[in-house]
Amino acid sequence: MKNWMIYIAIALIVIAVWEYFGSNNPTIRLLLSSPSLVLEYFAGNYPALLGATFTTLLEALAGLLIACFFSFGMMILCFFFPRFMSFILPVMVTSQVIPLIVLAPFFIILLGIGVSSKIAMAAIICFFPIFVNFTQGYKSISQSIHELMYIYKASTWKRIRMVYFPLSMPSIMAGLKISATLAVIGAIVAEFNGAEIGLGKNLFISAKRLDPELMMNSLFLSTFLGLVFYASIYGIERIYGKWYNNK
Repeated sequence: MKNWMIYIAIALIVIAVWEYFGSNNPTIRLLLSSPSLVLEYFAGNYPALLGATFTTLLEALAGLLIACFFSFGMMILCFFFPRFMSFILPVMVTSQVIPLIVLAPFFIILLGIGVSSKIAMAAIICFFPIFVNFTQGYKSISQSIHELMYIYKASTWKRIRMVYFPLSMPSIMAGLKISATLAVIGAIVAEFNGAEIGLGKNLFISAKRLDPELMMNSLFLSTFLGLVFYASIYGIERIYGKWYNNK
């Protein structure tokens, strides 16, 4: 509780300083506007701003879900064919040498400026942290547990359901927390390169037009989306990860 009071006090001080300099300094006003003007802009344009936020939300959420589906699917495939993991993991690590952000124009050309290209970008960015953390969680399982499953002749599906997924849960959740915020970043970066609507498009337009009110509103809404995604994963972990959170 004491920490929250400190955070609130710091936020109020920052807002007060920002309002003072934004109202009295033309340069600050041109670059960052002021809290009062940002709120005034939101009040007059909230339908368009919320519409852009909702679009980016859908793109990021779809990308995150697709990344989870393919990450978990590939790991299940690795459980059935263990040699496949030793083959695919170096390929995954090597693929990260490519700056994924530069792939955004490629997806725009391939899938168009609609939501499909943004979902693809978000999914590509989210996939690696989830898969690698799941892999590390699996590798951290004690060898004695694997031997016990072998002694009891547990089927692969039973191992996956009763052992691999539960014991890898801390690592899976760590990967999901990272990917939750990356999903929003991926969608916004893709929108920079061409979009019909979205927070990324708003940020790009605001830079071109020198529109600080639009920029700050879009920035705050983007931050809000990232916090919502992270808080959602954190809430899921609090529910399903009680067995290791209470240690």
